[in-house]
Amino acid sequence: MIRFDDVTKTYARSAEPALSHVDLEFDRGDFVFLVGASGSGKSTLMRLVLKETVPSSGSVYVAGRDLARLPSSKIPVHRRGIGMVFQDFRLLPSKTAYQNIEFALAVIGTPRKQVRRLVPEMLEMVGLEDKGKRLPHELSGGEQQRVAIARAYVNRPAILLADEPTGNLDPATSEGILELLAEINEQGTTVVMATHDQGAVDRMSRRVVELVGGVVVRDEEHGTYQSDVPVSVISGAAGDAERDIDDPDADDVDPDVDHDADTEADSDTGTGFETADADADAADADDAAEAGERIAVVSRAGSFAVTPAADVLEEDLPEVPDPVEDRADTIDDAFEEDPR
Repeated sequence: MIRFDDVTKTYARSAEPALSHVDLEFDRGDFVFLVGASGSGKSTLMRLVLKETVPSSGSVYVAGRDLARLPSSKIPVHRRGIGMVFQDFRLLPSKTAYQNIEFALAVIGTPRKQVRRLVPEMLEMVGLEDKGKRLPHELSGGEQQRVAIARAYVNRPAILLADEPTGNLDPATSEGILELLAEINEQGTTVVMATHDQGAVDRMSRRVVELVGGVVVRDEEHGTYQSDVPVSVISGAAGDAERDIDDPDADDVDPDVDHDADTEADSDTGTGFETADADADAADADDAAEAGERIAVVSRAGSFAVTPAADVLEEDLPEVPDPVEDRADTIDDAFEEDPR
């Protein structure tokens, strides 16, 4: 399903590689925890799978396809098969829980009859069938994350990437989120979760991959968060070098990415999903890499991209109607001028 073949990734202005000669394979239906100190390379692995960046050397394969051979015009289709869950939820603040899930279907042109069936199914699956009309600020943190998971899974992606999904939640709420991810995994979806949540990893007893300085130092089938690996930072065996190379700074330009091609792909598909990006946590390079007043958007082809906040305003987004009993033509009306 996902394979890294001798992958090295070095960002501009970084003295050391974010990933170094990584050989990993995640099979269909795997549930994998990525663990490691800040700056160890976890977020870079996920960005490579999404083709938000490309390796400096080596190859990345997803569903048997070499991403180096994937043309820019096909990137949105590739990302449509990958769900993404974030630590900070990234819900549209002015849209209800129902509408946030609905929007993920609307942007890829799902027929309205199917939307009416799928959204209530997803709300029921995540235990929020009675809260579809609530706005994000009217939901608890755990409920917001459940909506975010429902949105990521509504298209039934083959792969679900979760970047610190329990990072902002209390232990009891985190356990519920993990149970939900396990349920999704049981349906055949490959789940890859980057985390610092020791309790979650220890409870689940799933495959654990540990990174230290961009190098895979441990890959255990039924692992725990800490280990006796001599170079393990998270286990206290080695000091944290505070490497800030997991991702480039917001202003850095990745020399390995064809930015013109990415821009062309995004402009061809349009944008439709605005959310505030994560505030940078100075103690966590995985989150800090996402800083710089950037926002995540989903294109009308269903892809995630990163765009300067100044370039996308909420009023530029197509309107999605309030959920009411008579929902006839709501999806068609949302994109009447552009049926894509």
